Amino acid sequence: MSRSSRVIPPITAQLIRPGVVEVRIVARIYGQAGEHWLRVLSGPNHGGYGRILIDRTGAKQRRYENCYDSRDDYRGNPAINLDECPGAMFIWTGDKEADVEAICAVDNQKLGRELGNALRPYPQRTRKDLWEVVFRFL
Repeated sequence: MSRSSRVIPPITAQLIRPGVVEVRIVARIYGQAGEHWLRVLSGPNHGGYGRILIDRTGAKQRRYENCYDSRDDYRGNPAINLDECPGAMFIWTGDKEADVEAICAVDNQKLGRELGNALRPYPQRTRKDLWEVVFRFL
């Protein structure tokens, strides 16, 4: 197989040093969701979010808090989801709120599902068991 014909998986997660996982996302594969995450997390210090950590505990509450103000605007429109970036499964050290944007439901659910699956090998057994995530966009 030649180098140019190699298929790049849309999302990969790989341990790059103890406690730190690099997530590579081919943004164009995820349409509006990929554009949203690329725009929000690009630049120095993950766009000002600082260190981003997986914290699955409390994700439901964070999702509620991040999306509460906008949820009625899109209720009843099955083609639209509110996309949070960074997603509800993450916490971060920067002093910013999650960026919430109404986007295509299919794009949002595909990115969320595949990101969750890619990070599944990095479990959180206790509340203090946090993995740092470094995002790279291709």
